[in-house]
Amino acid sequence: MDILYDAAAKFLILEQFEYQFVISRRRKLKTIKLNFKNTDFFHIAGLQYLTDIIIPQDRAETIKEIVINHSVSEQIISKSENFISKDSKKDVKSRIEELRFLEEYLNTENFIKIFNINNQKGMSSVIRADYLIESWFKNISDIVYIFIRHREEDPEHYCIVSFFKKGEVAYSGDKVYFMEKVRRFGNSEQVIYANPNYRKLS
Repeated sequence: MDILYDAAAKFLILEQFEYQFVISRRRKLKTIKLNFKNTDFFHIAGLQYLTDIIIPQDRAETIKEIVINHSVSEQIISKSENFISKDSKKDVKSRIEELRFLEEYLNTENFIKIFNINNQKGMSSVIRADYLIESWFKNISDIVYIFIRHREEDPEHYCIVSFFKKGEVAYSGDKVYFMEKVRRFGNSEQVIYANPNYRKLS
């Protein structure tokens, strides 16, 4: 199986969904609406690290070449010396392997951690993000970091800007609490998690 194709194809399916997270920090509630666009995949998959091979740099074109034209594949990108790295953040292979399960990482009923990372020294300068989600669904040894940030062109929504397995370097921030996690598809919605103390306003 081509893990790059599998990850890209599953990511395109996520475009039809929206996640809404209600979070609490210092007893103040905030709603985060997370959506997905095909142009997000390039950076989430870590393809920007493959600087020693030629692949389309147009983010919309790259996922098209992977899924439709099959001109970019695991076989091609694995030729890069940067495909495998000891640095978990730059290890493209492990990123893509886990990215195939992004939906499961977001849908898990396990209580997953979320951190506010604004103004965190040494953090925002490396990864420009507003929040960090720490999640697992298979077993607790497979923890991933999901960094999300406001979309510049659509401030109502957030997007994933980085995604990788937890390695030797641990990331965190100010602890925030999930009150509710909802997945929406069209006019239907699925409540994934609801804090017993959360009372939604009608």
